[in-house]
Amino acid sequence: MGRRNKKDIYGIYDYQDDKPKKKRKPRKPLTLKSIGKIFLVYVFLVILLYGVSFGVKYSMREKAISLYKQKDFEGAIDMCYEALKPRLPLMENFDNDVRFYLADCYINIGEYELACQQYDFIRLWSDEEEVEGLDYLQNVSYGLLLYSWEEYRSALPILLEAYEDGYRDLVLYVGSCYGQIGDTENMQIYYNVFLQKNPMNSFMYAQYAAIALDEGRLEEALSYIETGKKLQDQSNIKELLFDEIIYYEKMKDYNTAYQKAVEFLELYPSDSSGKKEYDVLYTRQTLTEE
Repeated sequence: MGRRNKKDIYGIYDYQDDKPKKKRKPRKPLTLKSIGKIFLVYVFLVILLYGVSFGVKYSMREKAISLYKQKDFEGAIDMCYEALKPRLPLMENFDNDVRFYLADCYINIGEYELACQQYDFIRLWSDEEEVEGLDYLQNVSYGLLLYSWEEYRSALPILLEAYEDGYRDLVLYVGSCYGQIGDTENMQIYYNVFLQKNPMNSFMYAQYAAIALDEGRLEEALSYIETGKKLQDQSNIKELLFDEIIYYEKMKDYNTAYQKAVEFLELYPSDSSGKKEYDVLYTRQTLTEE
């Protein structure tokens, strides 16, 4: 049927629409060849994605290891997390290797709880042969965590076993645990083992100062504190400064002890022991001035 000529206002003429209709091209049926092409494109894209992602991960891992060897543990931690970001299937072993470095970095900066968490992640993708060695590392980090919580009696058997198994870097922690539970004889044995190959460090001075304070040997304690503060090794300066507060408190010089507490909290505002000493000394210092 024709359609109305727009110029024919009276409807006298009709004309046929001779404009040919567009025919849709028939869809080609899927063949093995076309399916194969689609599959190859998909495989190529996956390989490309994995290649780029692995390149990024490998580069970040190498940077992390380099910083780790330089003992820049904070920087190494950042790079480890960058290496873990493109999380892809079939790369779990690579990620586990990165997490081992990450856990050890946390141990070196004293974040033992975070180290334990990393070992938990590693365990998810470890086979049976790796679990035994993983148990050992996780147990050591847990022992150090207990030590940081001042649970010395619980930490001692864990750290002592690890030390006797060859983890010689724990000798000071073992000696410190003995000292903290009052066994100064065994404490001195393990400290002497350390001193056979190493000079006195800030850790040792802080420990000896704390024990001398507990035993009332105040002048000896002050000598340890002042010597330790002058060392190039400042890794335990926080403990030495806290010992200094206790020294002046035991000397009943509350004004000086209070000033030392103020200075301590300026450096370590979140330290709970420092806050407690400050609160006690604030009252005593005020009463002394009055």
